[in-house]
Order: sequence, then structure tokens, then C-alpha cells
Amino acid sequence: MTSAPWWPNPVSDSIFLAPAAVVGGAGSARRLPETLRKHSSYEGGTVLLAIDDAVAGAGLIDPIEAGLREGGIDVLVRGGFGAEPTAEVVDEVAQAARDAGATAVIGVGGGSVLDSSKLIALMLRQGGTSADWVGPVADELALAPLVLVPTTVGTGSEATNIAMVTIDGAKRASVCSSYVPEVAVLDPELVSSLPNKVIAATGMDALAHAVEALMSSKASMLSAHASFHTMELLVANLEAAYNGDAEALARTQWASHLGGQALNAGVVVGHSIAYSFAHVTPMPHGVSCALALPYCIAYNQHLEPRLAERIALALTNGASTSLRDAADAVQQLARRMSLPTTLGEARIEADQVDELARYCNAEYQRPTNPEAMDEPRLRALFAAVETGDLDAAFAATAN
Repeated sequence: MTSAPWWPNPVSDSIFLAPAAVVGGAGSARRLPETLRKHSSYEGGTVLLAIDDAVAGAGLIDPIEAGLREGGIDVLVRGGFGAEPTAEVVDEVAQAARDAGATAVIGVGGGSVLDSSKLIALMLRQGGTSADWVGPVADELALAPLVLVPTTVGTGSEATNIAMVTIDGAKRASVCSSYVPEVAVLDPELVSSLPNKVIAATGMDALAHAVEALMSSKASMLSAHASFHTMELLVANLEAAYNGDAEALARTQWASHLGGQALNAGVVVGHSIAYSFAHVTPMPHGVSCALALPYCIAYNQHLEPRLAERIALALTNGASTSLRDAADAVQQLARRMSLPTTLGEARIEADQVDELARYCNAEYQRPTNPEAMDEPRLRALFAAVETGDLDAAFAATAN
């Protein structure tokens, strides 16, 4: 079975963002002095090394820090960002970096560390606090030289123009083209010891990025290309990576990065649903995205038919052109990797459905979603998640 031709409108306005240099290969994170000097605007001075505490605990930061110091670079190492960094934590590290005279930022970790690094790089040049930079940020504002090194296989934050931070208990986005770093470093050594539950969650996050970016009204020729290749890599490799295949894991790492490049077209209702799950019951972002993705597909089942067929073929590995089958394939993949596929499995009570729908509709509208968001259909969608009933989800959004 072959897919019908489909691409975004080639004459519509579009912009595709990506790092100026993507450095890959085993051990590439240990060669950061060379990378800084060759591929970034760094001209000397202290570098803030923002780190993930768990990665540091596994001994993976020590060789990176040692490599920087041996390369003649003064380093300030700071961690403590947690799974969902708050403005207080980010602002405190930014002030410590200012006090140390830091001139550049290297972030090594998952999405929370990488997003924090973006905000800190902005505040080093522009001042202020995290709360001052929520929402759209002028693209012409300069950041300190920024290098991002992911240690998971899902967020794609090292390629995106978004930085998420929690302010007064709510996740807020800061958006700026300059958040796409000068350099991204993809070192398979940094993901080789990831627990399989982290591979599952972050890999499903990357899959959500690819699918949602394709549905976005801002999809472009290049973002669509990145989306399709992300889906192809993940459908072929994510489950094998979860089960311990090192080569499949390295491919999954690249899929995550490509998903991040696609993500600059914007996410749609799936991420709104995911944020709503996490609002009522804290959970890793990738877990909430895995739970939400089949219902995002249901909500947007009236896509342009050729696009719908292409997405379905990609998600079912060529077996079906039906979005209903694609949603089932996503749900079954999550289930095989022991991720929650119902409200109960995610420790969300059924009587929270109304709250979920209200919060999602009020807080996370998506102008880029191909279908207008409204509370009644969202309520029906969240109700279907109670038992993982995809037929009910597709029926609720059929009209």
C-alpha cells in the first residue's frame, strides 16, 4: 500500500527553525571545547553548565565538565531543576550565573534543564526574571551563546523555540526563535543507560510532536518532512529501544531531535489534553502525551483526507489508511510499553472529567489546531479516556 501525495502548500508563508550545527556521534559531549569554539559565538569566559541531577548521579556529567576544564574553559556547574522547573529555581540559577560572570550556557539534561538553559541564556543578556519573558519574546533579542545536549529521547527541546517554566503552579511558555540554539549535541553515550520507562515516555513525547506538528496549520514543507521521518524512525525503533536494543535507541535519539525540529510548527490539541492531565495529577510530560495522543487523533479526525491517510500509514507501518486504526496503534504501543492508557491507570478520578474539560478549554486553546476547540467535545473526549474507549472518542467528535 502506498500513500497518497500530500505536502503543505508550498507558496504559503513559512519559516523553519533548526540549530546552526547539530553535532552527533559517540563521545561528542566530551568534545565541547572544540564545538564551542568552532560552531558557536562563544569568545571566552565562564560557562554555566546546567545539568540534570539524575544524569550527574549516573556519573555522566563528570567527563563533560572535565573536558571543558581541560580545554581551558572556566565552568560553573548548577543543577536542581527537577522534573518541572519553577521560575524560582530558574531565576536563582540565572542570578548565580550573572554573579559568576558567565558568558555562555551549556544545558545537559532532559527538557526541564534544556528549557531552563534557554531562559537563563536570555536573562544573562536581557536581565529580568522568568515571569518577565512569558509569551512571545522578540526574536531580535540576543541570547548568550547556547549549546544544548539532550539526555533523553523525547523532548526535542534542543531544537525548539519554546521554553516551558512553571509559574504559580501553572506551566507557561516563553517563545522566541533565538531559543533554537547555535549548537545541539547528540551523544548516544548519554542515553545508553536510560531506564526503559524513560525511553517509553520520552519516545512517545517525540511521536506526539511529529503527529501534532503535521496537523498544525503552521506545518511547512520542511517541518512535514521532519515529522514523517520522525514517525518512521519511532514506529520502527521505539519499542525495540524500550526492550534494550542499543542501535534502535540511537535512532530514537535522532527521531527525538527531528521531532523537535518539526515541533517549531506548533503543537495542537493533544498537548492541551496532556497538560490538563498533568494539572489534575502530576505525571511526566511524555506519559501525559502518550495518554493524550490517540484522543488528539480522534478530535482531529476531519483532517484533509490525503494528510489523514499519510499519518495513518505512518503510524500503522503501512497497514491502514484509517485514523481510527492509527489511534489504536498508538494506544497499543503505549500499552506494550506499560504506559497508562486510561484515567484510572493514570491515577485520575472519573469525577474529574468536567474539571479536565473546563481547564483544557480555558487554559490551552490552540489556534493552530485544524478543528476549533470547545468544551462539550473535550468533555466527551475526556470521558472516553476513562476506559480507553477509542470508539466513543471518535463518535464524540464525528460531527
